[in-house]
Amino acid sequence: MQNKTLIIAGMHRSGTSLTTQWLYRCGLNVGENLLGAGIGNDDGHYEDIDFYEAQKQILRNKNIEDSGFTETPVPGLVLEEREFLQSIISKKNSSSKEWGWKDPRTCLFLRDYEDLLPEAYYLVVFRDWKSTVSSLISRTYKVIYPSDDIVIKGLFKGYRKKLEVQRRIQELCKERATNFLKIWILYNKEILKSMSRLSKENYTVVNFGALLDSDKDVFKKLTKHWNFNLDYVGFKEIYKPKLISKEINTSRFIDKALMEEAEKIETILQKKTTF
Repeated sequence: MQNKTLIIAGMHRSGTSLTTQWLYRCGLNVGENLLGAGIGNDDGHYEDIDFYEAQKQILRNKNIEDSGFTETPVPGLVLEEREFLQSIISKKNSSSKEWGWKDPRTCLFLRDYEDLLPEAYYLVVFRDWKSTVSSLISRTYKVIYPSDDIVIKGLFKGYRKKLEVQRRIQELCKERATNFLKIWILYNKEILKSMSRLSKENYTVVNFGALLDSDKDVFKKLTKHWNFNLDYVGFKEIYKPKLISKEINTSRFIDKALMEEAEKIETILQKKTTF
């Protein structure tokens, strides 16, 4: 019997961690050793350490930032890198009949995984570009600035502290919003290319913003159509709206033509959503 593998694909800050946590709660094996909590992911990233470390190392081999924050496609794997990933896949297959993984960097290697795992299923999670870029700005702010590092005394200190936070966020938007959007565009272009090569029976697309209402349909796809052996747990049981950062308006810091390109990609993805 063929092993069943689910590749959870999506851009950074697109809800893949929460989606994978939900599938883990439903019973999917997403790795024996998972990446723990961090800034912006209080409940954990739910990334399989084996794939997480392997893909970071491959990016370093190619002189690309190992975060995967790149604006240009990653060159295909060389033989040694393919064998490295194949060894991980073989280990997963030997230990579990049904398994999957999530790591946003996977989007940069989809063409290679199509060859390494020709029978795999793909759950594509996408989030609109405005929310994604905003989330990346918010997370970057938390990384750069420790909490409560602004010390202001005297009259109107609360108001002046708020102004300082806003100033810092605007500076981050000026410096990074365009770069973050270019990364969003690349990742989702790679996803669309992959879908153009895959059988429509082997992938499904979900808008993260709609998952709260469509979780039963997604679960049905996985269990009734793809025959994964899972037990339903409501997505609302792990969804924590208080952890979703308030959206930052980054549009005025980004070139109009770039936003239009992102809008076109978003429209295509939305049309491909199954639910």
